[in-house]
Amino acid sequence: MSERADVVVVGGGILGASIAYALSRLGRHVVLLEERTIASGTTGASFAWLNATAKADNAPYHALNRRGLEKHLALAAEWGEAALGLDGTGSIHWSHPSAPDGGPKAVMDRADQLAAWGYPIVPLDRAALAALEPYVAFPEGSKGFIAPLDRWLDAPRMVRRMADATRDEGGDIREGAHVTGFLFDGDNVVGVEALPYTVFAPTIVLAAGTAIPALAARARRSLARTLPIRPVPGLLVDTIPVSRAWLRHVVYFPDGAGFHMRPSGECLSLGADDIDAAHAGTNGDTLLVGTTALMHRASDYLPDFPALELASSAHARIGVRPMPEDGLPIIGPLADAPAVYVAATHSGITLGPYLGDLIAQEIALGEAQPDLAPYRPGRFGQ
Repeated sequence: MSERADVVVVGGGILGASIAYALSRLGRHVVLLEERTIASGTTGASFAWLNATAKADNAPYHALNRRGLEKHLALAAEWGEAALGLDGTGSIHWSHPSAPDGGPKAVMDRADQLAAWGYPIVPLDRAALAALEPYVAFPEGSKGFIAPLDRWLDAPRMVRRMADATRDEGGDIREGAHVTGFLFDGDNVVGVEALPYTVFAPTIVLAAGTAIPALAARARRSLARTLPIRPVPGLLVDTIPVSRAWLRHVVYFPDGAGFHMRPSGECLSLGADDIDAAHAGTNGDTLLVGTTALMHRASDYLPDFPALELASSAHARIGVRPMPEDGLPIIGPLADAPAVYVAATHSGITLGPYLGDLIAQEIALGEAQPDLAPYRPGRFGQ
């Protein structure tokens, strides 16, 4: 089946869905191709913390993420928080004098930097921390802060809402569409093959996460030229339903390894950077080891929480995130294949809808967006 579109978007996660929705609102006919089902990849296995709090070492990138968060809040005002799965009242970051993460000074230095950039921050002493999270064991000397603007997201729900809105605007969402190749006119890409679909379009957006380097190489007919994006696995564990009272916010704990928890509907979601690195895999034994390690860590900080009893019934899944070489997004057309527009970021949950708007304006209106200038493929010679 052969057809024509204004734009083909490859990838049905939050970034691809956001781009398709924004383009369709600008009157462009969009065909989105997703290999499995929408939001079934990394988007559906993300901790889904909406924030600019974690970007305290790069002012422009912090500002971009803040605008990303504000775009989520604007969409929630339009569609309703429940329709998007938007939840939460902030993130808490804390430490204590004997912690391996640098202690309270390191945490409060970060708070000072965020506050200097105008990001809402409320300092917390031990009593204030305990009032916000009464089940967490805060040692003597604990200090921290809450970033009240931060939220979290039911990302698959939001993607489904965007897909429905794209269809309402005349766009097509094709699930089970595995891209098998590209169509060329000479050296120029003019379409995509994803059996049984053949779609001709002047612009192809690659928003397929870790699959982007291989797709881009095929679109350029040069397997030697690879975009510098590496896969970063992340283990996310959800408990069975428990009382929401156990934890009320996103909380980052001072273990020096990035351990974090948040409510997730009636469950708790857990993850940790060191466990991601040590236990990234898809086999049952590996998932069980990582799950047990996370539950042990939860019991250290929430001593009354029955974490170990719940470990065997927890749901674990791996999300493999696309990490550009310098940690920053790669956004824009490829110099040697200008019909191919790359959209890759490690912060897709926070940035997705905002980047979708910017990318749509560049593609549909031909208006270069200053916010995207630092993130072009050209910084890697591509």
